[in-house]
Amino acid sequence: MARSRMDLKRLGSVGIPLVLVLAGLAMVIYGFAKKEVELHAINWGLLVSGYTYFALVAGGSILVEAIHTIFGYKGPRGEHEKLVRLAIWFPIVSLLCAWILILADLSRPLEFWRIFAGFNPDSRIAWMALLYTIYIAALVAQLVFLIRTSDEERVTHKKIEIALASAGLVAGVLLYTNLAQVFGTMISVPGWYGAYLALYFLTYVVVLGAAGHALFTMTYAWKHKELREFVSHYCGLVIASSVLMLGLLTMWGVVTAWYNPQAWATYSMIVEGMYSALFWGVVIALGIAATFLLALYATLRRSAVAIVSASTLALIAGFVNIYLTIVVHQTRVPEVLSGLYRVAEYHASTAEILILLGTFIIWPSLYALGKAILPLLPGEKPKKLLIFK
Repeated sequence: MARSRMDLKRLGSVGIPLVLVLAGLAMVIYGFAKKEVELHAINWGLLVSGYTYFALVAGGSILVEAIHTIFGYKGPRGEHEKLVRLAIWFPIVSLLCAWILILADLSRPLEFWRIFAGFNPDSRIAWMALLYTIYIAALVAQLVFLIRTSDEERVTHKKIEIALASAGLVAGVLLYTNLAQVFGTMISVPGWYGAYLALYFLTYVVVLGAAGHALFTMTYAWKHKELREFVSHYCGLVIASSVLMLGLLTMWGVVTAWYNPQAWATYSMIVEGMYSALFWGVVIALGIAATFLLALYATLRRSAVAIVSASTLALIAGFVNIYLTIVVHQTRVPEVLSGLYRVAEYHASTAEILILLGTFIIWPSLYALGKAILPLLPGEKPKKLLIFK
């Protein structure tokens, strides 16, 4: 009876996430099929905001993990080491979700391989594709290494582990600075143009990555007081410190735009126009002020409720801010000859919303599926096909 109950529980832990992943993929495919006939006045909309968001979330998590692998921090009682596989699986899942949105945004996704066949080193978009690939390959290699090796073997082959982690970290930093400069070097969109965007994106990487890592890891750590308190304290400290920098950079962007009439044409819509409620209410009040206070409380009190709340607010506000940053600045573009502004409107289509919702369903479901079939938890060993438990 006990065995049948365990089998039923395992079937549910695999079956439910698998069904949700398939449902999410069905929504993405249906949305993509419907997307073909829809045109918009701006080039980059909801889907670009979506894959930028998932990419940033993935990067921050691996920065959190690198503190363990590269710099040797294991936690007061080795808590960090117990969570390292989950810390690597999370950015892999997030990057896969980013890839889904990238492919769904293309008119011919099956022709995507041509960006590698005819690689253009002068194109930042081409470098994005290459760095995405290197980044996820380094993460997968590191996860397989951790799954396949015992604690004793890991000590012997420590240099390999550090090399893989370093490759992922370097690829990640290059990826996110390049991603920021895809926007930051576009002089035709004054609201984006500027070197500060790279630092802004890297700061968001830390905030969103720590928030995502805390929220997803807590699904396991919640049952274990030692791990729960460690995640609350550690991720709370990372979020509280980095969100202050995020607030500074956010207001720096606003003040800088004030002295640039072309940039202020779109910034004013965010700060004092139709999007001001989202900016001040969600991005600033919830995403920075409330997130900081909750993360600080989580750090001081080791409160799991506080870190889950802070992480949730950071992830929601982060998406809103990324959407505003990418979309709104494209709606007022100065014309060079006339000096006037080309005004555009953007409304997310039903197809785009379906694709994004499908991807958000896939995100936690694929994470849960991996946790069910891969030996990601402390003490778990591979039993089937070298990497499955």
